Amino acid sequence: MNFKKKYSKVTVLAAMIHGVIIGIAAVAIVGFIIVGTSSKSKQQAADNEVVTKPVEKPGETTPTSGPDVAIGTEPPLKLFAKQHGVFSSAESAALFIAEDPNLSKASVIESQGQFYVWSAVGLDGSEFEVSEAEGTFRKPFNADTSACSAVGAGKLRKTLTETALSQIKTLTVEGAGDSEDAKAAEFRKHIIAVTAFTSDLTIVRLKLLSHYTNKDGCVKIGF
Repeated sequence: MNFKKKYSKVTVLAAMIHGVIIGIAAVAIVGFIIVGTSSKSKQQAADNEVVTKPVEKPGETTPTSGPDVAIGTEPPLKLFAKQHGVFSSAESAALFIAEDPNLSKASVIESQGQFYVWSAVGLDGSEFEVSEAEGTFRKPFNADTSACSAVGAGKLRKTLTETALSQIKTLTVEGAGDSEDAKAAEFRKHIIAVTAFTSDLTIVRLKLLSHYTNKDGCVKIGF
């Protein structure tokens, strides 16, 4: 018996075209599924991404770069001292001054456990003379006065940088009155006492630094 079934050429061609169409349709459907899944994943990733921004409190600013810097602080003053010697104790420094009549206006300044004998303080090294014969030299140092406002000496930095005695003396009358703060009045009295003692600006600066370094402790000396 003959089980072979004969098909016409038209039927075979139609079957081939039908198969091609089905294949193209299948590929298209798979492509749409892949594109849709990829788009959905990207959207979910975007939805899950949260951008955080620091919350600024009133009165605060966020620095753009660099280390944190306290707002309102000032850098230490760069000054020069006429140095006669350095000692390990205040007593030794005081004895050194007592033995030399030329050091009657000198002061002892303490810094980091050392006691320095200075006789002048200038804004630069040209304000006083030094000599190898007397064993003196110019000692550069920094004076941090940022803590002095707490003891009523907020104008100390300005006083130390004045280049005319008359400008310093104006501080002896500024703010004077019954309503004057007790701490501010104390600072004004120190100015009156120092300017009465000497008219030499290098010594005025020295005496103020000595008082507010050794007694009130608001000035920090560094090298």
